[in-house]
Amino acid sequence: MDVEKFKHGMRRLASGVSLITTVRDGQRHGLTATAVSSVSAAPPSLLVCVAQSASAHDAIVAAGKLCVNILSAQQETNAMRFGRSDGRDSRFEHGNWQTLKTGAPALAGSLATFDCEVRQTIPYTSHSILICEIVDVALWDTPLQPLVYFNSAFVQL
Repeated sequence: MDVEKFKHGMRRLASGVSLITTVRDGQRHGLTATAVSSVSAAPPSLLVCVAQSASAHDAIVAAGKLCVNILSAQQETNAMRFGRSDGRDSRFEHGNWQTLKTGAPALAGSLATFDCEVRQTIPYTSHSILICEIVDVALWDTPLQPLVYFNSAFVQL
């Protein structure tokens, strides 16, 4: 299989953009993700794919809890900030960060936040697939305009 052809094909898949956040030993960690999907409504669960090379990967896996913050079109700056490898210490300086049941950082003003406990971690080549049970949901009062990633760029619907 031609890997470059695969990558070009995947660029044609429009995806919602989320911040995956956690707290471990009092320190907050996070990253930008587009590989998030629902798994089941009973129990409410979703999956998140995280690159094992991501700076937040080990903290997310070790903490066993995370928030999936679905970004609005107005939060592109957050997506870019959490998507860079530099500036890790300043990622949480912007935005209204709160906590829900697990204590993981929840971004108020995002479209929705799913507060989750990681139930299973499945390593697969370069990524980990996290199966997460949702323990709380925050539906923030914000315009329902999602941030979408398509063709290697952030776009709005």
